[in-house]
Amino acid sequence: MSPTNSSAFYLFKNSSIVALASGAGVACGLVLDVIILSVFGLSGQTDAFSAALTIPLIIGNIAKIQIPKLLIPVFTVHGTEYDESSAWELLRNLLTTSFLFLAGICLLGTMLSGVIIPLQVPGMEPHTISLTIWLSRMLFGLVLLQGLGSIFHSVLYARHSYIVSSSGRVIVIVVTIVVVILWHDHFGVWAIASGMLLGEFVHVAVLALALSTQGFQYHWILKPTDPKLLEIFRSFRYPLVGHGLAESSIIVQDVLGSFLGSGYITLMRYSTRIVQAIAGLLLGSVMQVTLPLVSQHATDLKALRRTLLESSKLLSIIGFPVCIWLIFAAEPMVVLFFERGEFSRADATLTGTIIGLMVPYILLSRIVSLAQTPFYATMEMRPPVMSTLIFALTHIVLATLLVSLLGLFGLPIALSLAMLCSACYMIYKLQSRFGPVGWSEMRGFAFRLSATSTVAGVGFALGTSLVRMITASGWVAKLLDFSVPTFFAICAFVVSAFVFRLIDGRFLLQGGWSRSFFLGRRF
Repeated sequence: MSPTNSSAFYLFKNSSIVALASGAGVACGLVLDVIILSVFGLSGQTDAFSAALTIPLIIGNIAKIQIPKLLIPVFTVHGTEYDESSAWELLRNLLTTSFLFLAGICLLGTMLSGVIIPLQVPGMEPHTISLTIWLSRMLFGLVLLQGLGSIFHSVLYARHSYIVSSSGRVIVIVVTIVVVILWHDHFGVWAIASGMLLGEFVHVAVLALALSTQGFQYHWILKPTDPKLLEIFRSFRYPLVGHGLAESSIIVQDVLGSFLGSGYITLMRYSTRIVQAIAGLLLGSVMQVTLPLVSQHATDLKALRRTLLESSKLLSIIGFPVCIWLIFAAEPMVVLFFERGEFSRADATLTGTIIGLMVPYILLSRIVSLAQTPFYATMEMRPPVMSTLIFALTHIVLATLLVSLLGLFGLPIALSLAMLCSACYMIYKLQSRFGPVGWSEMRGFAFRLSATSTVAGVGFALGTSLVRMITASGWVAKLLDFSVPTFFAICAFVVSAFVFRLIDGRFLLQGGWSRSFFLGRRF
């Protein structure tokens, strides 16, 4: 098998594994969101929970996104240049030191919640702010659990073990659903916070068990001055600052949303979650399997650029049609899944509009992530930090201006425009540092993708016209409004993808798929 086909097949196979696990997580998350919005609606309680989750969520996202970018290359190198015992010793020391550090953050956050929350949501009612403070103190426990889980997750990815490491979202959400169903009548929104904490604990336990089957056994090692450990922490400085700035968009949404009225913080938060869920399911899997492969080619620029090009094609095949579909399907999708209980048709329509305005953000954010991958593989942290700094500053300025002009709609528009600025910078730095990636080779691919997406759009329009001829009511009407146009669009896309040779059928039948689907590589 040629190197090009080998890397493409690796990406396709393992992206599919991650996508399947992510799909299960998205489905479970959809069920949880439906339950929460049906029970609580867009209310002060959900605003309080969303605001209380903001700071722990920011820190947790930094851990879940940035820790793998740093640790996957480190443990990949250990797998090729050192023995396994050296990797396990480093991991034990890292776990012990990180536990103490993360526990300190939890304690500090619990103590400062009473100061932070009133500044974060100044427009809320006093009783809602009080509820938010107590929820925030409880939810800071997520920081410790998500941080430790991210370390286990990274090591499993470095060993090319994708199935268990990709199923964390399913575990957390299933546990949360069970707790919410059983206890929401007695504890209200506290049941959601309790379920999330219990779910994260179970997730960490499962990851630790999976790693133990590969030979890892934890025992206490605390060597904070170990050179390898210090190098990891020093490398984390730039991503910490950069991602913290990027996540500032959530705080901006909370501050501005608190002045727009009750429920708007929740509405923006759930719109963002739906967008991120779809992006994570269909596009995030490409990012997650690209980094280990790029890390292996960090010293071979030709192979690195080839991997980036293959990832770009796969990202475009998935991302471009999905973005077009979501613009048209967002409103019927939200109406179908969320319009029940305390969540009205007007709420669903408004949420669908917000999602549609955030669609450019989906593809642009993944372009930025892809362009950052070679820098993380070579441990060059400054360009990714600069890209997130550009995003954060641009977003703050644009959000403030556009909310004053357009109200709530200014928030999603500001997100997309800010990410566009970050993407332009990151592509420029990628070309400057690693040379021409070979975008000119994608001209024919871009034409075929455009033609295929156009045909898919026509299919969606035909499906919409057909639905209007059908007389139905209630949930049947909602199901038809969403599923029929989507089905026509998918069928049109698949058929035209083969007609225009966007997808090579021989690639899907490439040898070794069934034999290697569940196999992973070790150190």
